Amino acid sequence: MLAKADSNHWIPIDTGTASGGTAGASDPFQLFLIGVGACSLVDVVDILTKGRKEIRELNLEVEVKRSERHPKVVRAVRYHFQISGEDVTLDVARRAIELSLTKYCSVSLSLDRSVTFTVHLALNGEESQPFEIERDASVFDS
Repeated sequence: MLAKADSNHWIPIDTGTASGGTAGASDPFQLFLIGVGACSLVDVVDILTKGRKEIRELNLEVEVKRSERHPKVVRAVRYHFQISGEDVTLDVARRAIELSLTKYCSVSLSLDRSVTFTVHLALNGEESQPFEIERDASVFDS
């Protein structure tokens, strides 16, 4: 299968062999996870660069916990950011991530408000304490 977005870009889509596919491309849920991560990643880069912070490297891994039964909805999202930059402080990096996950990332914010967001952050190779993102229910009222 192929999907085409308003951007006029084509994306191949498949499912695993257990679902009748050939496993020749990402499945819809994998594409959703890519969107969740990419949305936050773009926000964090944008926020840090607008704050005149020089980023040497930025990686993000996203893991989700899903319900055991169908429809296997997302229950929790774990973000693991790895940021390297000489003038990026822990407070600045954390604030950029919090802004993304509470205000700007429409993909993550489209998840039900019962979904918990936990962030693990490694700044310049040093792991900080994981933190929860407090989600504002008013996002769903507008």
